[in-house]
Amino acid sequence: MNIYKALNEVTKYIDDNLDKEIDYNHIARILGVNVYTMQRLFAVLTNITLSDYIRRRRMSSAGFDLYKGDLKVIDVAVKYGYDSSESFSRAFQKFHGIKPSMVKKNVHLNNFPRIIFDENIIETKELNYEIVELDELNLYGKGIKTSVEKIGLDAPSFYKTFENNYKDKYGNILWNNNIWWKKRWSRKL
Repeated sequence: MNIYKALNEVTKYIDDNLDKEIDYNHIARILGVNVYTMQRLFAVLTNITLSDYIRRRRMSSAGFDLYKGDLKVIDVAVKYGYDSSESFSRAFQKFHGIKPSMVKKNVHLNNFPRIIFDENIIETKELNYEIVELDELNLYGKGIKTSVEKIGLDAPSFYKTFENNYKDKYGNILWNNNIWWKKRWSRKL
């Protein structure tokens, strides 16, 4: 069986059972491995642990249920396996950035969609690689306190201020893949 087809069966099983207990043994059987190997395989291929994936999918569905339905917070909490509305509210606020009671007033909810794998991937090329040793370098950084609501405004002004403050001292700084790169790293900011 194609591993991607099996992984699609896994994510479908999880989505079909978000409001029930998810059986890790069943998932392991779908993949044809033991539970430990299944969890490691899922994490390596998706870059997220299985339990975190399930939690995020449940929080996405819970947000939709609260927004579209007339359910109480405790009903949604129980539906998705939480013992108390307090623990559900903490998890919900951590994921969505708002309290569950505020969902009807705020339409900005986070969504973590189901992962779907392309079953037609066939990789037959050889992988050529080279191990390169680089000199030691020091990375330095700066930060600011912000919130999810303000990050869109804070980030551009932060980067502009950062560049203006340190350009004269350190020369041209290149922006590359969200990391500040500089030719000489031996100086401290």
